[in-house]
Amino acid sequence: MTSNQNGRLGALAGIGFLALAILGTIVQAGEPGFAAKPEELASWFADDADAILAGSSLYLVAGILLLWFVSALRTRMQRATDGDETLPALAYAGGVAGATLCIAAASVDAMGALRADERGAIDPSVAASLADVAAILYGLAAPAAFAALVLAVAVTALRGAFLPRWVGYVSIPLGLALAIPPISYVAVIVFSLWPALVGALLAFGPQAAHAQVTAPRPAAA
Repeated sequence: MTSNQNGRLGALAGIGFLALAILGTIVQAGEPGFAAKPEELASWFADDADAILAGSSLYLVAGILLLWFVSALRTRMQRATDGDETLPALAYAGGVAGATLCIAAASVDAMGALRADERGAIDPSVAASLADVAAILYGLAAPAAFAALVLAVAVTALRGAFLPRWVGYVSIPLGLALAIPPISYVAVIVFSLWPALVGALLAFGPQAAHAQVTAPRPAAA
């Protein structure tokens, strides 16, 4: 498989991330809100353990696809910046940190479901603590990391032929929203669309053909 094919698959992983994130949300549709009472959260972990584990598994795989996407994204950014590592490295670090925090949030939810499934119940205070940790990882910590990813890509898009300039203009307000609590909790939901959009443009847009033309060819043996 050539580097161009690997790069296209990595770009398409952004679409896979969105698909699995949507499926995970559908599976866990009965999740109580942030301000739910501890007893309500305990009932959710106990009664919906299977759904929580299934949804968490989807989120974990989505996180892996996001890591693949940001790796491919970094390579494309390096080409667009003529080897300048600053913005590609910032985007990569933000993407990896954000994906890791989302994986951690899903793992915390899964831990609550596993405990409730094993014991038949879970203490309400423990349920509330686990739910709060998952919420702050997903709604506050991960968005801050994703802000670095989105803003670095926005600046790169505005500087050259990496992506259409309108992507840069759209990404700037999203990146700022991701960095500002408490709206970051809503912004991270909107962010789920962003890797799919950028991935589709990198895989099929005019910039994809440009990248194939300018990609370095392997040296002859």
